[in-house]
Amino acid sequence: MRGFIFFFYKELLQFLRNWGLLIFVTYAFTLDVYIAAVSMDLSLKNASFYVQDLDHSPLSRELVSKFQEPYFSFKGYVLDESQIEDLLLRDRAIGVLRIPPHFEERFKEGKRVRVGVVVNGSEASASNLFSGYSSRIISDFLLEKLGYEEKPLEVRKRFFFNENAESSYFMGVSELLTVLTLLLVILPASAVIREKEMGNVEMVLISPFPTQLFFVAKSLAMTLVVLLFTLLSLTLVIKGVLGVPFRGSYLTFLLITTVYAFATTGLGMFIASFARNMLQVIQLTMMTLMPMLYLSGTWSPIESMPEFFQFLSLLMPLRFYIESAFGVIFKGLGLGDLYPNLLALSLIGVLTFLGGNFFLSRRV
Repeated sequence: MRGFIFFFYKELLQFLRNWGLLIFVTYAFTLDVYIAAVSMDLSLKNASFYVQDLDHSPLSRELVSKFQEPYFSFKGYVLDESQIEDLLLRDRAIGVLRIPPHFEERFKEGKRVRVGVVVNGSEASASNLFSGYSSRIISDFLLEKLGYEEKPLEVRKRFFFNENAESSYFMGVSELLTVLTLLLVILPASAVIREKEMGNVEMVLISPFPTQLFFVAKSLAMTLVVLLFTLLSLTLVIKGVLGVPFRGSYLTFLLITTVYAFATTGLGMFIASFARNMLQVIQLTMMTLMPMLYLSGTWSPIESMPEFFQFLSLLMPLRFYIESAFGVIFKGLGLGDLYPNLLALSLIGVLTFLGGNFFLSRRV
């Protein structure tokens, strides 16, 4: 036990003395999380658009005036189709509003009118938002001109858990979970590789201290570092600076994060068993991390994936951790609501940790 505490303390001391690594981890849990939250806005803002007005009537100009800031940024009029293609080809506009000839005349006669919205499909996210916003503005405008005091159909949206639909809430927490996952894999693996490169592993092999406990001590030390920085980021950046409401229990969040760290650290040990240097650690970490992110629901809903990948996502601990972490932070869920995810994380954690420890002890 004394030897285990010694190696655990030694690893923590080594981390604190490594200024480069300490600065990187601090940056990852603070500034990186903040930048991801404030720079990646999923709503439509200042969307550049042009108008091809072939009617030049008061009604058409009034319609154009409805496309206002901060959602839209009107850049001017175009005369023909070639200009539209050139604007979209050079990415100078997200969309072009096309008002046909005799627009006002046909509208007053009660005939069907069509307004075209041409969007730049290369910017898929902004284009979909532009199309949706434009369609809503045009339909509301025409209904108002027809004399409807109340719209025939009105859909009212209500957001639970994120009432103002702040994308910074989602992006900030997502980035925190991504950074946490990356460091839970790479820090334990790098700690072992450092000992390999310095030749200290051979000294442990000929000592009476069990090799497996040596690796466990190093992994647990790095896990504790990540957990402390996660709590720091959650308190100072996510809740303090970004103002994300934390509705659940910190104790519940830390418990789930600890179980997840148990599972992810096993992957780091598995990587360390195959890697010979830090370059290989980074390469293998990227190969492991990218499928986890794609299949966990971080970037796209699991329900929209093909059935095979939905099944494959059940093997990813990050899937269950994201569901649990978002449930605790945004919904205030407790262990009684999250026990299926906790059981899945525990099962995956036992398999990965024991498997990683086994491979590592056999390949040093």
